[in-house]
Amino acid sequence: MQVNYFNLGEIFIIIWFSISVIIEIASSIVLWFWLRRHGISLVFGLTGIPGYLEGAYLKWCRKQGISGRTVLILRAFSIINVIFAAVFFIMLVSSKN
Repeated sequence: MQVNYFNLGEIFIIIWFSISVIIEIASSIVLWFWLRRHGISLVFGLTGIPGYLEGAYLKWCRKQGISGRTVLILRAFSIINVIFAAVFFIMLVSSKN
């Protein structure tokens, strides 16, 4: 019986994917609570759709007359990071089977 251990690159991909998903979920939860605290009504069922929370935040920023660029750039970077990590993770998992 042969045991296949993970090499350093595979461990990096697994950790990268895990952390990127955790960061995306945590930032969504934080943004959701922040928007609710500032009186923005949200449809809970839509909060998981990419762009919904960002759109609500952008509407709030426009009403306040401020720029929401920093938060939107960080959220975009976060989702792009998840997509890239998922691609590498899927390739890793598919190569193991």
